[in-house]
Amino acid sequence: MEAVHGIQSLASGDGHHHLSRTLGPALLISVGYIDLGKWVATVDAGARFGYDLVLLVLLFNFSSVLYQYMCTCIGMVTEKNLAQISDQEYSRFICVGLGVQAGLSLLTSELTMISGIAVGFNLVFDHDDLITGIIFACVVINLLPYLLSPRDKRMSGTLNACIAGFTILCFVLGLLISQPEIPLHVNVMFPKLSGESAYSLMALMGANIISHNFYVHSSVVQVQKRSHVLTLRTLFHDHLFSILFISTGVFLVNYVLLSSAASESSHNVIHSFHDAVDLMNQIFTNPMAPLVLLAVLLFSSHIISLTCVIASRAVMENFFGANLSLSAHHVLLK
Repeated sequence: MEAVHGIQSLASGDGHHHLSRTLGPALLISVGYIDLGKWVATVDAGARFGYDLVLLVLLFNFSSVLYQYMCTCIGMVTEKNLAQISDQEYSRFICVGLGVQAGLSLLTSELTMISGIAVGFNLVFDHDDLITGIIFACVVINLLPYLLSPRDKRMSGTLNACIAGFTILCFVLGLLISQPEIPLHVNVMFPKLSGESAYSLMALMGANIISHNFYVHSSVVQVQKRSHVLTLRTLFHDHLFSILFISTGVFLVNYVLLSSAASESSHNVIHSFHDAVDLMNQIFTNPMAPLVLLAVLLFSSHIISLTCVIASRAVMENFFGANLSLSAHHVLLK
């Protein structure tokens, strides 16, 4: 798994000031917010409640920015990842609970990644057999981390950062281009919370605040070097700018999905996962959209596999005392 070492090499840098040291890790982390499960959660919320949940989606997005920024600061100041600090500060019972929570987050990420690729495969090839799509997804996500991993660590880190940037660019531009008109709704009121909206709120919170990403971000940046030119204050500012820049794009896409679903749902009723996927097909009006969707899901699955390995290693070593190889973590998650 040279790609994992490449990510850490990219973050460590060479002591000179350039934005790639902070933008690269932020891009890799942000790809975790791109999968079909998160899109369906947003589409379902828009179809059911219209624009009522826009403010809460914005609040969740700001919370994610704050948590990611705090994790980077903690990792750079202490030169330890979040799991190491938690292991030192909390009791064994709490650490096991945090480990189980991170494990469930990793498992959910893997499941939505596989199901997303399977659905994208069926959309592109007009195929209705979900089992074939799942088999295709399982083969691809196991091979990509090895196929897209040059031997040189720095080259591997740069390549994966470029893949992450390309994926997010396709993610944002692909949806915006597929929309002939982006509905804007300015009279947004704070939602009236109810038992019916609680499930959508939990899904939206899970789509915007991913717990295992915090362990990844702190693990990646803890190796960053400081010098008389590149101080901690400068690194903090660069990390904040990178996280805000990418999170703004992710929120923009979520807003477009939510508002488009609200506009399209007047004649649609969401009862199941397939209903939400059908509504997404109506939102993606461009005929090339399914192909772009599959490409985004494939590239994002590669990056998510790498970041999940980093999170799994941090969690297993510090919360459960299991010291496994990177390949073992990759196989264990799959």
